[in-house]
Amino acid sequence: MIKGIFFDSGNVLVKEGFAPGIAEYEKKYKITKGQLYASCHDHGYWKEFTLGNISESEYLRQVAKNFAQPLDVEELKRLIYQSIVPNRLLFKFAKTLKDQYILGIISNHPKEWFNYVWREYQWSMIFKIKSVSGELHIRKPDVRIFIDALNQSKIKGDEAIYIDDRPERGLAAEELGIKVLIYKNLTQLKKDIKKYL
Repeated sequence: MIKGIFFDSGNVLVKEGFAPGIAEYEKKYKITKGQLYASCHDHGYWKEFTLGNISESEYLRQVAKNFAQPLDVEELKRLIYQSIVPNRLLFKFAKTLKDQYILGIISNHPKEWFNYVWREYQWSMIFKIKSVSGELHIRKPDVRIFIDALNQSKIKGDEAIYIDDRPERGLAAEELGIKVLIYKNLTQLKKDIKKYL
């Protein structure tokens, strides 16, 4: 019997602001497409940021230091946050489940960015469990992030569903007996989740 349902955040509960915000900055400052993204993402400090090993300000300092031209980090930060778009229809659907199931979030998310969406969209209203890379210093697909969510919920793997937009991120969850659903759109999710609820 299913007792808990866990959601990924990026591109499930919210449309990520990271890539669109960077693209907007590149366009605004006439930077070659993808050049700033590579500097923001393809270095060790991105992983360290998502693991909560360095702060947002330190991460942005590292990006600016390694980028080929002067960078307005406050403007970049503003564009990233501005580009985050909540999936209100999915949140509304999740709300209908909260009285019957333990709901939680399992996410590879920098601490500051997760805290922002948690507050901004009042996720605490329905989600009781948070297993977030920026707080735990563990990233999916590491199985320990899923074990943390199960332990907080006091349920077993075969009593849980996990929803993510990237199949490879759920492989470790499947090892624990968690049912993994791939999020494409709300219609598809409702159809898939019916098989287990």
